[in-house]
Amino acid sequence: MAQETKSARLEARVAPDVRQMIVAAAALEGRTVSEFLVASAKERAEAALQRQTIIELSAEDQERFVNALISPQPLNAAMKRAVDRRAKLFESS
Repeated sequence: MAQETKSARLEARVAPDVRQMIVAAAALEGRTVSEFLVASAKERAEAALQRQTIIELSAEDQERFVNALISPQPLNAAMKRAVDRRAKLFESS
């Protein structure tokens, strides 16, 4: 694995007891404080982004979703008007 060039810097102020806890945890894992903080922050960032980008559905909801795609309901009057307005809007562009 190629080494990444590290050029960005982050700083944080923490309470002394939090710093002590971080130092101890890093030592337990055999990492530097910097390595520990970067790995921990990266894991949390990936989890936060994943929660916002992945939709989890139950088996029942998955089936309903697929059925809606395969056999959509006919457009009601309001949707037909919306489709017509959109078409007119983009015709004049």
